[in-house]
Amino acid sequence: MIDAELKMLSTSINNVLHKIEGLSKQQLNDIPKGFSNNIIWNVGHLLVTQKLLIYGLSGNNIDLKDDFVAHYKKGSKPLYKVEYDEINFIKTQLKEFIKNFKKDISKQLFKEYQIYPTSYNFEITNFNEALVMVNLHYGLHFSTILKLLKTI
Repeated sequence: MIDAELKMLSTSINNVLHKIEGLSKQQLNDIPKGFSNNIIWNVGHLLVTQKLLIYGLSGNNIDLKDDFVAHYKKGSKPLYKVEYDEINFIKTQLKEFIKNFKKDISKQLFKEYQIYPTSYNFEITNFNEALVMVNLHYGLHFSTILKLLKTI
């Protein structure tokens, strides 16, 4: 099952990166009427959430700065215009995630898990459940990104 979940995550990351390819800083930062966030916030939120659920709950370093996490974590909202350096950082982190994640799986870094009840009413108790939740989370936010793209 892990292979299918990794394939889905890789596909989801690639879908997101493909959809934002070529968008301007303005397009990524625009918050249309009726929305509470923007495209780049959704993409950054996906990155932060996957790091927190997969690495953080297993007691591993998430390798993201605290202020970056605070800007994109659950319950946050866009508070500033994201500049190209941060946009490129997010894209690079997503592009490299699967390769690094597979290496970390082979190192068996994900043995123990802190139980986490998600707002989706799904309780994460282990690595496999975290991966399932991350994939579901991608689907939810990819849908939002597609809706935001329609407003451009």
